[in-house]
Amino acid sequence: MNVGELALSILVGAVLGILAGYINMCITRASVKRNGGDGLAAVAATNLARMVVNFAVLALIFFTRSAVPLNFYGTILSCALVLSAANPLFVLRLTKQMKKDMEAAAKPAADDEGGE
Repeated sequence: MNVGELALSILVGAVLGILAGYINMCITRASVKRNGGDGLAAVAATNLARMVVNFAVLALIFFTRSAVPLNFYGTILSCALVLSAANPLFVLRLTKQMKKDMEAAAKPAADDEGGE
């Protein structure tokens, strides 16, 4: 096994993990905007969609392992590790962004209450 091949495998896995984490963030954002995050069905549907994305990325690596000349273990492990770290980081980013948007929307209403 070549060190360059292993490094490329880890890089490809990391990129796929980040891509899947970003797609999961977009799914969460769309669900919150559509439903306001309310309801057990909305939460369950969002989690199911996120799991499908995670499964699809890992299945892509698994089923292309013989066609793509990369180290399978390096690719799948780096993808899983980055995906595990990227999901919470992207959701944290989304939470901060939505909080800032909510504060910006509430600020003009507070300015109007001051009187004439």
